[in-house]
Amino acid sequence: MTPHFLLKHISFILLDYLEIMRIKKPKDGFENLTKEKARIIAHLIGDGAHYQTKHDYVLKYEVKDQDSLDQFAKDIISVYGLVPSYEQNTSGITGKPITFVRLRSKIAYEDLLRYASFFSSDWTIESPLFQAPLAVKKAFLQALFDDEGSVRGEGVTLYSINKGGLEQIMILLNEFGIICKIRSGFGSRRNVFGLIIKDKHCFRSKIGFGLPRKREKLDAFIRTPFGDTPTTIQ
Repeated sequence: MTPHFLLKHISFILLDYLEIMRIKKPKDGFENLTKEKARIIAHLIGDGAHYQTKHDYVLKYEVKDQDSLDQFAKDIISVYGLVPSYEQNTSGITGKPITFVRLRSKIAYEDLLRYASFFSSDWTIESPLFQAPLAVKKAFLQALFDDEGSVRGEGVTLYSINKGGLEQIMILLNEFGIICKIRSGFGSRRNVFGLIIKDKHCFRSKIGFGLPRKREKLDAFIRTPFGDTPTTIQ
């Protein structure tokens, strides 16, 4: 048996194993709302997608940061015991490949509907998230800000076209003593709302960014003597 044949044989065994892992039933306890599941929900609201086709039930997360992709995949495995796939699309703008993580699972799809709806224009958070422990709420908020938050001269801002959803986020932030307001008129079409937190120090200490790139830049922004600079960090 040649090394090349052996490697190919092992690859087929691994692919078969991963396929079995994808289609098996979720592990016991997947119904519980954990920090890992809270991050999944936030990422699907942020840069992800949660949808059904004629033949499939899909959770998909596409973002440029490899750290976020890997965290999403690990959280899927932790919560459901199912192995998602890493796949690629070609960017219509740059022509370069864009990596995304996808899980096909009807049970996971239906389970997540207990906590939120996921359409960009009208996503909502359901009562189990509002009733969750603060640690779970923090994990949810941190993941959402990782996807949709940025640092501006006036503070940390979370953007969405869904004002009602931002109002729900404001309620969660208030539980941590974080004061914020919602302003309209962002985006090229002026149809984007921004939830603005002026106290960057408070945000960093109570929620913060989980994504290293944003966390480091927020720290640098706070250290600068010109905190009112219009520079934006996304």
